[in-house]
Amino acid sequence: MKNWMRTNRRFVLSALGALAAGGLTGCGGGGSGGDAPPPEEAKPVGTWLGVVSDLKEDVRFLDIPPPASTVFQNQTLRQTAHLSLGGDQVRIKFSNLHGKASVPLARVRVALSTGEGSVDVATDVALTFQGRESVSIPAGGEVWSDRVSIRVPDGGNLAVSVYVREVADSTTAHRYANAVQHLASGDLSSAATMPSAADNLLTSWHWMSAIDVYKKGPARVVVAFGDSLTDGNGSTLGAHQRYPDLLSSRLLKAGTGAPVSVVNAGLGGNRWLHDRFGLKGVERFRRDVLGVSGVTHAIVQMGINDIGFQQAWTPDEKANAAEVIASLAAAVAAGKAAGVQVYLATLTPFKGHVYFSDAGEEMRQAVNTWIRTNTEVAGVFDFDAAVRDPSEPSRILATYRDADSLHLNDLGYARMVESIPLEKFR
Repeated sequence: MKNWMRTNRRFVLSALGALAAGGLTGCGGGGSGGDAPPPEEAKPVGTWLGVVSDLKEDVRFLDIPPPASTVFQNQTLRQTAHLSLGGDQVRIKFSNLHGKASVPLARVRVALSTGEGSVDVATDVALTFQGRESVSIPAGGEVWSDRVSIRVPDGGNLAVSVYVREVADSTTAHRYANAVQHLASGDLSSAATMPSAADNLLTSWHWMSAIDVYKKGPARVVVAFGDSLTDGNGSTLGAHQRYPDLLSSRLLKAGTGAPVSVVNAGLGGNRWLHDRFGLKGVERFRRDVLGVSGVTHAIVQMGINDIGFQQAWTPDEKANAAEVIASLAAAVAAGKAAGVQVYLATLTPFKGHVYFSDAGEEMRQAVNTWIRTNTEVAGVFDFDAAVRDPSEPSRILATYRDADSLHLNDLGYARMVESIPLEKFR
């Protein structure tokens, strides 16, 4: 017994000594290494945005019909988002900012889109919200999903299928999605395909307002802020030819160092000075640019609707060049205060459009002169010079313009992107 006690005592002392030596090594007491640094945590990075507004707002002056229905019930809505940066994990934000009643989402699933409402079922996974598969978004509220593992390539298309069992207020939406969404009765959230009859197709995004991927290491996030020219009106439906899409593709191909994401914060009809077609300028800039996960840069091109609406549609909602310039300056100041590099882009020509006037053209020229001579921003992109007709500078060159003479076609948006020096985002 005594021999055993002596042997055991030597073992305990030896073990304590080894632990002490290990502890000293960990604290730098004579060891050669030290504890390994903790693994880097992946951070959310904005890769897609669907700016929301109220589908019930009064826009009758443009002869835009109200939606046939402002509720969904016992239906599945499959919406496709064209991402900028890809990743192995995503999270999605859903919004009910403009709803007057709650939005109960019974089930949400995500999968890689294979086009025309179809998905790769092998990639299909459920979204959860604080661990639960369903969530009710109160009127005026927003909610992020939990992160979910799904491998999406750079420039990939993610299908988000939402099943609503109970009545869900659908007025919070992005009116001009420039893409086709699919709606069907019942729970088809995991179905490989969706019905493609005309009655099943929508051109607005409902509720889905942002998507993040998770990245380790540095990443740059460029937010393109503007109106329908940023939203991509005039480009081919569903072809991802909006200028932010094309800029993202060009940056990905160029491989300019750290990964760069380009998200589209365009909102058709938006203005700096008046609420209609969404929240007015600087307030929306703070929400839809500075609120994007990981934002580092912003491109701002907006003001043509402030100039034109008052000429043709909203004579009581005035704007002058000084007020538009002051709003641009306020957005630049807000961005710089948040550590964001802000670039201004000139307003493109609009002669031939229904709201063109000589007075409006004078305003556009005054605003563009201020933009071109601005020394407070990180840079200026001269979209006006890139697409105007040299023989008639108040008009977009025929090769680049859409039929309404305000918006651009696919070639016009590509020309805008060609005029942007990619080194600005290195």
